Amino acid sequence: MEDVARSAPQQRAARAAAPRPAARKAPAPAPVASSDPWDRADSDERDSAIADPDELIRDAKELFGQLQGGDKVAFWGAALVLMSCFLPWKETAVDGDVLGLMSLGVGAFIMSILQLTAVTIRVKGSLPNMNPVVPWMGQLVVSIVCLIWCIVYIKVSSDTTMVPTPIGNSEMMNSSPSFGVYVAILGSVAALGGTLLGLKGQSSR
Repeated sequence: MEDVARSAPQQRAARAAAPRPAARKAPAPAPVASSDPWDRADSDERDSAIADPDELIRDAKELFGQLQGGDKVAFWGAALVLMSCFLPWKETAVDGDVLGLMSLGVGAFIMSILQLTAVTIRVKGSLPNMNPVVPWMGQLVVSIVCLIWCIVYIKVSSDTTMVPTPIGNSEMMNSSPSFGVYVAILGSVAALGGTLLGLKGQSSR
C-alpha cells in the first residue's frame, strides 16, 4: 500500500510533464463565389456561355456565301417579308397607321421566320438525318400560305365606309391597307418564286 501511495504522485507528475499533442487547426473555409458584378473572373465565365459576335458574323457570311440561285431569292424574299412587318400594314380612321406586328400581319412574320429557318437548315445541313424533302415541302407550303395570308389581309383591312377625319372637315375610308402589306406581298412572291426555282434545280440534278 505504501508503494502504491508513493507511486501515485509520481504518475500524476509524469502525466503533467508529458508533452501535450498540438491543437488541430480548423480547416480553411471553402472559397465563396464572388457576387461582385464587376469581378472580371466571374464575367469571363459568364461571357464564355454567350456566343461570340465575331463568330455569329462569320457564320452569317458563310451562310450568305452558300446561298445560290433559288435559295438566295427565297431567303431574301422571306427577309423582306420579315422587315415589312415593322412597317404600317393598314391605316384606320381611329388608330392611324397600324404596324404589321400589331395586327394580323404577325402571322406573316412567323411564317417568314419559318421560311428562313427551312432555307438555313437545308443549305447548312444542320439536320443530316432529316429527309431533304421535308424542309423543301415545308418551305413551299409556308411560302404559299404567306402569300395567301397577305392577299386576304388586304381584303379584310379594306373598309370603304367614309368617316370624318380627326382633323378638318374632310372624309376618309374607315380602314385601308398601307404600303407595308404590299411590300410583304412582293417578298412573298419572291420567296415562292425562289422556292420553285430551287425545286426545279433539284429535279434537274
